[in-house]
Amino acid sequence: MTKRNIIIVSVVAVVALVFFAWKSSRTAVQQNGSDMLAVVVEPFAIHDGWGYKVNVGGRTYIYQDIIPGVPGNRVFRSKENALRVGNVVAEKLTHHKIPSMSQQELVRMGIPEAE
Repeated sequence: MTKRNIIIVSVVAVVALVFFAWKSSRTAVQQNGSDMLAVVVEPFAIHDGWGYKVNVGGRTYIYQDIIPGVPGNRVFRSKENALRVGNVVAEKLTHHKIPSMSQQELVRMGIPEAE
């Protein structure tokens, strides 16, 4: 083999190694990232009160403009209460539970609109 051929083969081998190393590290990041989606609760003003959204992976998964588990179409009186209930719903989602709320749960949390 000539010196020129050795250099060409070496350069191709280095480029191939760099490419495969980059490709495998990128795949590992995608796999780790796909296991965990960001779950974010956002309160929002509606009518004369508040509601909340639960976003999963940047998309709205739950849009709650009334108090869940309470008869009628009542809204939360405070942003804080909407956020507290939204956080409980988000926690249920992250623990693979059904994200529902009963009136009893709301009363135990001290949400005055649930009584």
